[in-house]
Amino acid sequence: MSGAPAYRLVLEGETSRFDAVLRRAIVDALEPFGLKLGDEVALHFASKSLAAIAPGDAKVVLFFGSPTVRETVKPLIAPTDLLIPVVSDLSACSSELPPEVSAFNALQYAGGSEPQAAALASAVLETLGLMPTKRRIFLSYRRAEAREVALQLHDALRARQFSVFLDTHEIRYGGRFQDALWHQLSDCDVLLMLDTKGYFVSRWTEEEFGRAGNMRLGILRVGFPGVSPAPATTLTTTVALSEVDLGSNGRLSDDAIDRIGDALERFRARSVAARLDNMLGTLRLAVEKRGGTITNPGPLKRVSINLPRPTLGGIAELTVYPAVGVPTSDAVERIAKDADSECALLYDGQSLLQSWIDHLEWFAGGIERFRWIRADNPEPMLKELEP
Repeated sequence: MSGAPAYRLVLEGETSRFDAVLRRAIVDALEPFGLKLGDEVALHFASKSLAAIAPGDAKVVLFFGSPTVRETVKPLIAPTDLLIPVVSDLSACSSELPPEVSAFNALQYAGGSEPQAAALASAVLETLGLMPTKRRIFLSYRRAEAREVALQLHDALRARQFSVFLDTHEIRYGGRFQDALWHQLSDCDVLLMLDTKGYFVSRWTEEEFGRAGNMRLGILRVGFPGVSPAPATTLTTTVALSEVDLGSNGRLSDDAIDRIGDALERFRARSVAARLDNMLGTLRLAVEKRGGTITNPGPLKRVSINLPRPTLGGIAELTVYPAVGVPTSDAVERIAKDADSECALLYDGQSLLQSWIDHLEWFAGGIERFRWIRADNPEPMLKELEP
């Protein structure tokens, strides 16, 4: 390990339940972000030595409950710790968790379950700030062919704590439909494509697919029986359906729903990481074009920019925090707490509503030492830094 780790994962309670399947799920989830468990993400087993960890470190605690732990273990947690209780079954919270952690929302991991391990790994990355906590999915489908399946997936994925955008449910009357659609798409982690025979015949679904590709948004293709993948889908990840997956009523089987949900859980990290890399890559090119330097990502994926100032002399310094999706006040608050100097939030503004961009600019005017940088056009803000 070179230098201090960017993140820390702390295990407490019945730590023997941190098995090989769960470890592998966390390793796989970290890999798209260029992070390794035991290196950039330190792994700690709870002990009094945890007091040596700096309070400002990006840290998440996994507390593994059990009947024995509930009676014998007093958690070594601080009031500011981000904690995820892990129970064998959600009905066992009261029998497996000590009072100190019972107020936290728990996740289920019975041991050896790859889908449950993937869900828990996602929660770890969300809590560390590597992935959005909103878990937004954009459902792209042709109504004439897949409406029943779309409605079924909407409900099933919401039960898995995904926030699913469905055009018929989400866009209010009276708004500009297409502008609102692109704004919503930009706030999602994955485009879930229901690839039926007429998917690319429809202008709307074809545009959704193309816009997602331009945003570097990950596309998970659900291939319907008898539908050959179009050339445009070469780079997508596919969940293939067979005839037995679709009932005579046009609804998916429970097994098909589970396969799609499990694939989404694993695919989402890769999609978010790819968007982050694209945003930071564009910024890096713009900075280096101006003779500046930019560091590799650190905690919260932040980077530090140094730009020469030809007129005033010296170096302009700025810490930049990338945000996937539509920026929020929560993201600004998190950055303000972390930053100790001039800072900026990097966001992709190419598909946001103009009213939202205007609001961001107004909001930035009231925050000291805070800037906004559009990842799709970073030049104006960089120019301001080097008068």
